[in-house]
Amino acid sequence: MGLKMDLPVPVRMLLAFFMALLCVTTQARAGQKNSDPGPKPDLSIPVEPLGFVAPSSFYLTSRLSSISLDFIDKDHLLFTFRLPGLMKRLPDEPPDDEDQTIRAVVLELPSGHVTAKTDWRMHDRSRYLWRLAEGHFLVRQRSSLFVTDTSLDLKPYINLETALESVQISPDRKMLVVESESKKENRQAVASTVPTLGDPTPQPKPIQIYIMRADTRSVIAHAETLNAVEIPMMGEGHLQAIPGKENKWLIRYMPFHGEARTLTEVQSNCHPSQETISSDVTLVMTCPRSSNDHQVMAVNLDGKTLWQQKWESRYIWPTFQLTQDGSRFAYSSLQVNHSVGIMDPIDETNIVNQMIGVFDTQTGQLRLVKNATPILSAGQNYALSPDGLRFAILRQGAIEVYDLPPVSVSH
Repeated sequence: MGLKMDLPVPVRMLLAFFMALLCVTTQARAGQKNSDPGPKPDLSIPVEPLGFVAPSSFYLTSRLSSISLDFIDKDHLLFTFRLPGLMKRLPDEPPDDEDQTIRAVVLELPSGHVTAKTDWRMHDRSRYLWRLAEGHFLVRQRSSLFVTDTSLDLKPYINLETALESVQISPDRKMLVVESESKKENRQAVASTVPTLGDPTPQPKPIQIYIMRADTRSVIAHAETLNAVEIPMMGEGHLQAIPGKENKWLIRYMPFHGEARTLTEVQSNCHPSQETISSDVTLVMTCPRSSNDHQVMAVNLDGKTLWQQKWESRYIWPTFQLTQDGSRFAYSSLQVNHSVGIMDPIDETNIVNQMIGVFDTQTGQLRLVKNATPILSAGQNYALSPDGLRFAILRQGAIEVYDLPPVSVSH
């Protein structure tokens, strides 16, 4: 992650982060077992007895999904992982299916006892699980979404007629975005409006975007685009970066009902991205003119900048896990052995570690940093409890669980 903290993050937290990072990196290069100087886990659950086998290096840069780790509540974990082995092909199965068996287990804390277990057949290697509110989860099989809980039973939620392109959950778990391909007749209508030069233009596949309430599945907003996009949801709306003059951008809050307003103005040599980390706080990531690093600022719905940091360019492919109450977030990135530009290629020989830091949302204070093993480019091998007081990570053949101090209060 390589974060250069600005105040109000205490200097001792910054030094602890870099010391942990330096120790882990040095040991990895020396071929030693990764044992960092940070706190020991409060409990550890071996994963081999559950049937877990670490994925091959193929998964290191593929960004495919084969593992997930989530808190159901503070005393239960949901751990899912791919079972290796051959699978019997189903009759009339599409030729492009890439089936895998995903085992799901519910683990009781602190005993580590398995209270429920099942196997799911998945038909591709894309993400298949998202955490909702109150101990519920979305599970995807092809273009169908199901809801499950501690029982691991799959109950129908949404069944789409076309390919499901994306699922996104708002930080407070109250809304979700579902993106799917348009029906064939809609694609033809769009294609007829697109002029061609020379050879016929490939037929576009417009994407239908639906924003809906998670509990009622009622649609509150709809749009159509040519490609799947990220929708940074915040409060009762979403964010949008509007370009201005001299590399300046307005970060606008667009409520689903009511008037849009500007939260802040930033300067960036690239299109700034927004990562919402609670119902009222977003990270705005910009590109400084002088380097490939990213400047990150936390901004709330009132337009106030809460804190700022610099995230180095040799930390790539960020993923996030959020608490349901918005008090904390965990940030993961892969550490590579050189500074990375936008067009630079990356392979498994460049990746050194997967580092995860736990931060207080309002202050940016770093609470814990650990490295995950095996390294997963798609993330999902770490989790925060809904109240932010526990952190879990897949590490060294076990699920390690750490108790965290109460969230600091900003002044």
